[in-house]
Amino acid sequence: MGEISYLDAKEFTAERVRLLKYRSRVIVVFSTFGEREAELVGRKIALLDGEMGGIIDGFVLSHRRQGVGPEITEARAREAHPDTQVVICNDYAVPDMGGEPGKGADMRRCLYYINTVMRKGMREDDVIVVFLDADVLPEYFGAHFALGLAGAVLEGFDFAKAGFWRAMGRVKKYVAQPLFSAIEHPGLAALSRLSYPLAGEVAGSLRFFNSVSFWQRYGVETGIDIDVAAGPYRTADVNLGRYDHEHQNELGIQKMAFGIIRTYLMQLRDYGILELRDGARIADTFRETSINEQCERVTMEFELTEKKYAPLRSVL
Repeated sequence: MGEISYLDAKEFTAERVRLLKYRSRVIVVFSTFGEREAELVGRKIALLDGEMGGIIDGFVLSHRRQGVGPEITEARAREAHPDTQVVICNDYAVPDMGGEPGKGADMRRCLYYINTVMRKGMREDDVIVVFLDADVLPEYFGAHFALGLAGAVLEGFDFAKAGFWRAMGRVKKYVAQPLFSAIEHPGLAALSRLSYPLAGEVAGSLRFFNSVSFWQRYGVETGIDIDVAAGPYRTADVNLGRYDHEHQNELGIQKMAFGIIRTYLMQLRDYGILELRDGARIADTFRETSINEQCERVTMEFELTEKKYAPLRSVL
């Protein structure tokens, strides 16, 4: 079972992280879709570049275009830092992947790019990748996001995951945390110890990210959490303080919840913890029947299949 330690981002000043960094290379990745986060991501890259000089060695925009041509988001990222690497996930080729969309799929594409283009012969342990969500509201975002997460990994942890206070967090409060407490098993004990198991703000060495499985869509955080809990990894739960971003609508919340539950069950099956019998299978389709505000019965059905990708090490 993985070990979890609780840290506070305030512990990691720029001076301390600069000393910890030594010869390591720190790469910060922002994931974006279309043009909805164009101004936000530009401001965040500029802020980190201004406050963390000498610590961040590269910025990557992991971008999925909504249209077919260049978008404002790409321009804003390069304006904030001219050397920002832009990975267009719509058509970026990875040997064992097709064109399937999804947050987890795009994270894996970006990691493949870092391994093959930006690593430049460095050891896996010496390249630290920090993933940050671009849509965090500006009043909550600061250099402490990258300092805390990168600092924890530079201090010797394999993986660092953000924890924070957030006003809503409905899927975390009402789905993930109860679900992660529902089955007791030595290989799962660490799950209930994560303060925000669905946080997208994470960091790790390339060695770590190359060794865990990635799920295509909503299940990416859950899948990694279970690999961490079941593996030999040292994990830091880093308190970033207060946090918020744009909230999902109810249908989006339902789809996300289904994806998390589905991934949880499939990971437990893959680890041999859960066994299905008598023809039972884990469904790919989310179905709902309900009564709407007009007191009419409605039925919805969504195909939410997710691929599980092998660790990147298998194709590098």
